[in-house]
Amino acid sequence: MSVKIKDIKTKVIKEDEGSYSITCSALGVYGTGKNLQDAKKNYLKALELHLFVLREKAIESIVI
Repeated sequence: MSVKIKDIKTKVIKEDEGSYSITCSALGVYGTGKNLQDAKKNYLKALELHLFVLREKAIESIVI
């Protein structure tokens, strides 16, 4: 499977109880928060962790 950068979209969802969710299903990254600022902060932490793990796996795969 190949993913083009332009195909990656992020959705911001306001939940019924007033909290927010931010999702990127193409990358499998999600964040939630009591308000939009918290949701963004949590999403960015999740994204950084996800990209860190991908980077580490990529490095491991080329180390001989």
